[in-house]
Amino acid sequence: MLRCLVVRGLVKEAEEEINKFFAMQAVNVLHMAQSEHGEYVTITLIYDDRSPLG
Repeated sequence: MLRCLVVRGLVKEAEEEINKFFAMQAVNVLHMAQSEHGEYVTITLIYDDRSPLG
């Protein structure tokens, strides 16, 4: 099942949020996009949820 995760914040905050997500999820990332505005970054991940509960 394809899903999307969008994280926005300061670089360090976004990095921590994504690391928490990967620690809790078994996913296959299909596409990643990053944009920056001032001090903030927005990261969008499109992923395939490989968990048995889907």
